[in-house]
Amino acid sequence: MGQSTVVLDGDRATGETYCIAHHVSASEGKRTLFIASLRYYDVFAKVEGKWLFAERKLMVDWTDTRPINV
Repeated sequence: MGQSTVVLDGDRATGETYCIAHHVSASEGKRTLFIASLRYYDVFAKVEGKWLFAERKLMVDWTDTRPINV
């Protein structure tokens, strides 16, 4: 997870979070690394004193798949 920004508006809020995800996988004896640069656009709602996710949108900025040589 990277930087996050949140804007409050009463019992609602909006936010944006940056993330770089790394996933290692193996198939047929070969390992690969999948990397994705992501952004989450969130809407939050305060319900009974607790902040909950009301909506989440995922934006993929870029991806890359690389072989892992061990």
